[in-house]
Order: sequence, then C-alpha cells, then structure tokens
Amino acid sequence: MGSPRGSTPGPGPGGIVVPVLFGGVGAAVALVAGGTGPTALVAGAGIAVVVWLVTAGTALLTRSAGRSTGRSAAEPPSAGIPADVRPWLTRAASAADDLTRHAATVPSLTGAAEYVRTAVDRLHARARAVAVIDAASGDTDSRRLRGEHRRLTEEAAALPGGPLRRAKEEAAGAALERADARERREELRALLLATLESTALRAEAAAERGATIVSLRAAGDVPDEQLDLGPVDTELRAVQAGLDRLEEITRNLASDEGRDGRA
Repeated sequence: MGSPRGSTPGPGPGGIVVPVLFGGVGAAVALVAGGTGPTALVAGAGIAVVVWLVTAGTALLTRSAGRSTGRSAAEPPSAGIPADVRPWLTRAASAADDLTRHAATVPSLTGAAEYVRTAVDRLHARARAVAVIDAASGDTDSRRLRGEHRRLTEEAAALPGGPLRRAKEEAAGAALERADARERREELRALLLATLESTALRAEAAAERGATIVSLRAAGDVPDEQLDLGPVDTELRAVQAGLDRLEEITRNLASDEGRDGRA
C-alpha cells in the first residue's frame, strides 16, 4: 500500500537500525578509550542522533527530487518562452486535453487526440524561436536604429572631408545594417506569433468539433459507424499546415542569423 497523501518524508522505522548500530559502536569505542559509562552513553547517543539526521535528510532530498522530476515530465517546460506566447501554448494544450476526454466517450477520436498532443509538443519547440529572436535583438528596436542612422548621416554630411567624416559615415552604415537586420527579426517574430495563434485556434476548433460528435453520440441520434469525423480531420489538416509554416519561418530565421553572422 502506497504512502498516504501528505505524509512527511523520512527514513521510516527501518532507518533507526543504522543510527542505533553506529551509536553502539561509538559507545564501545569511548569505553575502550578509557571513558566512563555515562560518558560512553552520551557519546553513543550523540553519534546515533547525527547518523539519524543525515539519513533523514538524504531521504527527504531524494524523495523531493523524485517528485520534482515527475512534475517536469508531466508538464511541458515553459521556461524561456516569452509571455505573449505562453497563453497560446496553454490553449493548445487544453484543446489536447479536451480531445483526450472526448476520446474516452468516442474512441474514434483517439487518433485526433494523440495528433493534437504531438502538435502541442512541436508548438513548444517552435515557440522557442521567438525567444531566440528576443535574445538576439536586445532592447533596441528598428525605429530607434533608423533614427540613429539618420542622425549619423546628417552629422557626417555637415562635416568637411576627412577621418571624422569617414568615421561618421561608417557608423551610419553600421546603424543601417543593424536596423535592416532588426526589422527582419521583428517581421519574423510577428509572423511566428500569428502562426502560433492560428495553429492553437485550429487545435481548439478540432476539440470543439470533437465535442459536437460526443454530443451527437450521447443523444443517440447517430450510430457510431455513421459519425462524421470529417470536420475534425479538416481542422487537423489546418493544424498541420500551421506547423509546416512554423518550420519554414524557423528555417528562414536560421538563414538570416547565419547571413548576419557572416556579414
């Protein structure tokens, strides 16, 4: 029988044996070393307490680690995913949960539930591309960089020919290149987020179609063999199209990053 919920982790009754044994050995050593009986008892008791505390602490840490591992395996990781992306991942995961519940009533929906569950995992992977864009871009947006380009260009034009003017012109060119690269990232980010949104909405639509099928089945209006799964399949194809588009956008992002790195 398993441990009751809410029980306090510890070494258990069997864990007392080892501390007692160590305490006995400690008392014996104290006697051999010339200690009196009370002194030996105190030494043995002290050793027993220390060993018990170490055993209890080890058990607590081990069990806590086991519980933490279980939670992380059950829940998709969200660390590092931008805040404006997380709600859509949550909605897609909820749609997968809904389809799983529907499949318990209409087994023919099992494949759809598994498909959306896999799609959610892929959405999490693609969502990290948004975090990559944010990390690469920093806090400076393209508008600010274009403003810097205009300022440096004007300052260069106001200078006579010479090293200072050339330096200003080079700075203006660098600002323009950064602005162009930043603008591409902004466009890719917006496209990634919009595609994530539409894919999550399609997953929700598939779950709603599944709910309609469950309602028809519960009402007894349609026999199992005549249930029309076509609307669910249509939404699943739209989910797949969204995933394909996300992969394409991610490839474009990787290509842009490689080009910027070589520049």
